[in-house]
Amino acid sequence: MKRLCCLLLLLFIQLSLHAGQDRYELETAYFHDEQHQHTFESAQAQTFKTYRGQLRLGFIGGETWIRIRLKDTQPNKWAEKASPLVLRVEPYSLDTLVFHQKDEGHWTQQVGGEMQMQKKKFCIELQHCFAFSASNADDNFAYLKVETTAVRIVRTEVMTADDVLKTTISAVKSVNTALNLSIALLILSVVFFFFERSRVLLVFLGFQSAVVVAICAFSGVLPQVWAPMAAVQPNAVAGFALVMRMAMLVLLAWVVVYAYKPSDAYNKWVAVVLALCGLNLLLVFSGYETEAGLFNYGVGFISPFIQIWGARTIREPMPGRWIFTTGWMFFLLIIVMGYPYSVGNPDWRDPYDFAQSSGDLRFNGVAIGIVVFWLVATEKISRNRKKILELQALQIQAAESKVYEEGLKERRDLIDMLTHELKTPLSTIKFAMASLKRMAMAQGESAERVLHINTSVERMDAMIEHVALSNKIERMDAQGSEENVSAIELMSVVMQEYREPDSFELDIQEGVAFRAAPHFLALIIENLVSNAVKYAAEGKIKISIRDETNSVTSFRISNRVAAENHPDEARLFERYYRHPSFQNSPGMGIGLSLVSSAAQKMGAQVKYQKIDQEVVFEVRFPR
Repeated sequence: MKRLCCLLLLLFIQLSLHAGQDRYELETAYFHDEQHQHTFESAQAQTFKTYRGQLRLGFIGGETWIRIRLKDTQPNKWAEKASPLVLRVEPYSLDTLVFHQKDEGHWTQQVGGEMQMQKKKFCIELQHCFAFSASNADDNFAYLKVETTAVRIVRTEVMTADDVLKTTISAVKSVNTALNLSIALLILSVVFFFFERSRVLLVFLGFQSAVVVAICAFSGVLPQVWAPMAAVQPNAVAGFALVMRMAMLVLLAWVVVYAYKPSDAYNKWVAVVLALCGLNLLLVFSGYETEAGLFNYGVGFISPFIQIWGARTIREPMPGRWIFTTGWMFFLLIIVMGYPYSVGNPDWRDPYDFAQSSGDLRFNGVAIGIVVFWLVATEKISRNRKKILELQALQIQAAESKVYEEGLKERRDLIDMLTHELKTPLSTIKFAMASLKRMAMAQGESAERVLHINTSVERMDAMIEHVALSNKIERMDAQGSEENVSAIELMSVVMQEYREPDSFELDIQEGVAFRAAPHFLALIIENLVSNAVKYAAEGKIKISIRDETNSVTSFRISNRVAAENHPDEARLFERYYRHPSFQNSPGMGIGLSLVSSAAQKMGAQVKYQKIDQEVVFEVRFPR
């Protein structure tokens, strides 16, 4: 990418060095007739204002008369030249040129310009040339009338016909270099877009296409390359290309900035600028090319301020923002330097030829292409680096997950072993307790102590069963087949374990049934009811079972809890979590964890709510 950018930059510099030299020094002056009031005879009597170099009158209408004569006071010097003299007029975009000079005491007229298809034999299609008499010196003047709807920039120089050939070669090289370079950039962007589907490249394709059309239109190549364009007004094509070039440039900048989340105000201002470009296209197609050119200049003047401001409003880091800002500041400098020319100040001089006309061949997209390709390459490198980091993070996560799974497997194996080893002595103890109970009753002794021991053993056995069941649920070893379970029958079984049925308030919809694995369903209901009984304060425990929709059956249980005993919602379903107020009460903190795991395996949803002093658990079972 660096080599490519350096190559494009060198070609850009090489194109900038194609500058011609005046062969003979001329004395020039101009008079502008904005109302088309003067004929050739009356124009000669007007007051002409002298100027040097290029005549820049900006975006104005009417006719401009240029008075020309050789500055050298030795006319015999030109008569000694074997080769005839030629007046060359640039740029090519001038519509109509009429050249008047005296030949053997009579005024002659030659017609040229972009609108004229016939050219002189000593001039190529990309230039305007007229036969020039060496007698146009001393008190003898020649006159050139200029009409154009484009920006009014006129450059005149006199040279021999032999030198015209040399300058022609230079001009052809300049046009070919600019055109080939712009087309190469267009093809290169197409190739890049094929491999890298980027919005920046897509918009740059549109921008570079407008650049190619603009170069063809301003150099006169377009009718030669594509014959049907000969019937189209040249200035309309040039105006269209200029407006589209500006619109695509603004859109390209917006695409670059938009990726980093600029302010909404910036987006709206860009939309306004693009709307102005659309209005400008209407001016071009309506025949107001001069007004459209001046309007396009105004759009170019405000665009840098909007883009520089937009780059400062972004909410994410933008790589190369200083390049983006510097580029627009440079663009603004070109616009400002060209302002005196655009508004018609012919006295303004640019000795370094920094200010450019709209059709300058140096506007070939190289500078913007370098920035675009650099941005695309930087974006691709950034994405690749991000993917590598994500891949590394996934590899680390996979390694950590593997270690965790191995530790979890060891814990499960340990729990299985412990539950198995504990169940065996507990079974022996339970068998011995049954024998002691029979012996105590046979001898007439009190069985209260034996019953107390038996209750403790049963509680320990239940805890071990809970831990074992929790371990099996995680491994999906305990999943059963789905069945239709009557809600009324299920609650009748559950309520048999509690001695105070009046402490419950049941609201069960008639005929409602669960579609679930009975083992999982019973585990969820029993644990929620047991949890409510264990932690409830005064008041009844409310249970509601209803079909909410055709696909969901809802189980809802609520009870009052003292304000200081409300659980931590973030840890509610965490295994072994118990509220600090109940650390000394029977239990291990596994019940709600079992409820959450079992519901997840069944595809059910468990929700917790706190309404005033009540805690509410709701399980939504799919049907």
